[in-house]
Amino acid sequence: MSDALDRVVDALAGVNEGDVAAALTALGVDGGRQGLVRETPRTPLPPPQGSTAVDSEVEWV
Repeated sequence: MSDALDRVVDALAGVNEGDVAAALTALGVDGGRQGLVRETPRTPLPPPQGSTAVDSEVEWV
């Protein structure tokens, strides 16, 4: 970590969440919390050998 970030972490050690939120609000940081970003499950690709059951109309150019 950079020296500045180390100093911020040291300054906030032992401080409760409400105090941190108040300090960030005083600095003008938006106080809205963002929800957790969840990874969207993806359908796995077929094996490299291919599958005879898969039909595609995609044309590679």
